[in-house]
Amino acid sequence: MKKNKSTKKHKKNLILISKGVSYTRIAQLQQGLLSHFHLECFKTPSQVGAIYKARVIKKQEGLGACFVDIGSGKSAFLYLRSPSSPEQPLQQEKNLKNPEFFEEPTEQKRAETGLIPDAADRKGKDYFKRLKKGQTLMVQVIKDPLKTKNLRVSDKISLPGPYLVYLPNSLFCIGVSKQIKEEKLREKLIHYIQEWNKESAFVVRTRAMEALPADLKKEGENLQNLWRYIQEKYHSRSSPGLVWSDVSFPFRVLRDFLTEDIEQVLVDDEKIWGHIQKFIEREIPKDRHKIAFYNKEKEGLSLFNQYSLEPKLELLLDKKVVLKSGGFLVIEETEAAVVVDVNTGRFMGKKNPEETILKINLEAAKEIAIQMRLRNCGGIIFIDFIDMELEQSRQAVMECLSYEFKKDRSPTQIFPMSELGVVQITRKRTRSSLLETLCEPCPHCNGLSYVKKPVI
Repeated sequence: MKKNKSTKKHKKNLILISKGVSYTRIAQLQQGLLSHFHLECFKTPSQVGAIYKARVIKKQEGLGACFVDIGSGKSAFLYLRSPSSPEQPLQQEKNLKNPEFFEEPTEQKRAETGLIPDAADRKGKDYFKRLKKGQTLMVQVIKDPLKTKNLRVSDKISLPGPYLVYLPNSLFCIGVSKQIKEEKLREKLIHYIQEWNKESAFVVRTRAMEALPADLKKEGENLQNLWRYIQEKYHSRSSPGLVWSDVSFPFRVLRDFLTEDIEQVLVDDEKIWGHIQKFIEREIPKDRHKIAFYNKEKEGLSLFNQYSLEPKLELLLDKKVVLKSGGFLVIEETEAAVVVDVNTGRFMGKKNPEETILKINLEAAKEIAIQMRLRNCGGIIFIDFIDMELEQSRQAVMECLSYEFKKDRSPTQIFPMSELGVVQITRKRTRSSLLETLCEPCPHCNGLSYVKKPVI
């Protein structure tokens, strides 16, 4: 494959991959606008998706959970009380409306996998009670350690590919991404899987709409072969430790975000570019023509500067976000929550106050969804909108907020607006926010503010 002929021609839908001194940064542009931003530090790469052989070291009876040793020097937290423990990295793509899609494994099935030696029933307290100190089991990382919180793991395993997610320790079922809304297409995709799969659990990802039946079959078989390899590695280990890790950061992003509408992927590091070429050739060969090398020495500008992204990324660390109307947001990240305050600023409007306030709140709702996604803010989010007198105005803001957050891949839940105009949102996060990753507490004011870490 030839290196990129020219990057002067603007591509509306792009993925840009840039390697820095301490981080790898990936930006996605939709219609020329920054829609997603991903960053990973070389020293602390994400462990989400990695599979370990673990040993129970302490049970927390009150929480229905336990701490397990995974051989990394620090214990991990395994929550077991709920039979519907979250699965990563693709919980948001599962259609749980049909209960037959996701049945719990039988005791025989669990005994065959070797995951739980005594084949205990997950449902209720019996499963937790039968789990003994010193017992080994297979776990998968679902959340990186955040500040003082331990690594979070689950005993439910999921193996993702570009088109499918394989759930090896679930009974036969076929789920379909909720983003695939056309019923006939959903039925067709399920039929394609059932032609070659009669006993395994799979979730069909949104991208499968682009795939041929042969592509789905090949990927499904590859995931099943991977699971057999993981089982062999698990049983061959005599002590807790890593059994299998997911593909590296750039590959994970491309697997999840390189969709049909992406026109080009530009990479500014020749080594990473070469590895990505091999990955795409193996996993998504029909997209190999999209991968191009960006020669920053030849172009005279860094990749992110070529697309004017550096100033935009700097703004993601600011507390204040100015809206086009003249209003503004103030975003405060705390230990327990994220608080967003909506202000009118200099925007007074030309009509009655209610219409002015509604316009600012609607613009704020759209921008808040974008900011939470780009900053990777998670946990509990409180939004203090400007007070509105009319119920129809409040309803319009809630509908707008709901619509915008549906574009987010992280699972979110929006609660009704209070009488004071406050909306509470929960957004799942598996890694630190952008502020926590790029900044550190200021040593001069005892952490009341942040200073930026050494340049990327």
